[in-house]
Formats: sequence, C-alpha cells, structure tokens
Amino acid sequence: MNDITISETLEQKAKELGQLITETSEYKEVKDKQARIFEEPAALKLLQEFNKLQAEKHKKQQLGKLTQEDVKAVEQAELKMLENPLIKEFHQCQVRFQRLLNEVMRILVEASR
Repeated sequence: MNDITISETLEQKAKELGQLITETSEYKEVKDKQARIFEEPAALKLLQEFNKLQAEKHKKQQLGKLTQEDVKAVEQAELKMLENPLIKEFHQCQVRFQRLLNEVMRILVEASR
C-alpha cells in the first residue's frame, strides 16, 4: 500500500468509527439532553452565564491577570449551574460519553503497539 491509499483507508475507517459512535446510547443521550437544554430558557441562561465566565477566566489566565475572585466566580457559577436538574443530567451524560471515547482511544493505542 502506498501512503495515499493508507491515508484514504485511515480516513474511511475513522469515518466508520465516527458513525458507530453516533449510534451509541451515550452519544444519543448527550444529544437529547443538549437539545432539551436549548428548549429550557432557565437552563440555557445558566449554561451561557457559566460559559461566559469560563471564557473570561481563560482570557485573563492567558494574560496573566487571573484573580482568585475570578476563579471563585467560575466555581460558584458551575455549582449553581449543576443545581439545575436538566444540566446535571446533561453533565452526567457527558461524563458517560467521555468514558466511552476514552475507552475507544485506549483500544486504538493498544492496537497500535
């Protein structure tokens, strides 16, 4: 096999793997909970506020201007956000999905040895 064929084969296999992943219950749960969050204004607002604070924290961290108050603000926003039952469910689904992805990566690494 030449390099082009190998690259094309890897790309095809990666697409197949991606398709299989989208068929898992973990992926479907994440997508379902995500859609439900976008349908509930209170949950969406909490998520948007958290994302805004997190982005500001990251920006300040890169500039070397991050304060302890900034860190606390993000932590408090996260705790408040996770008090929302829908967001809590979404987070739990994300954790399960991430475990699945980690397991796939572990298998890929093992197969490459």
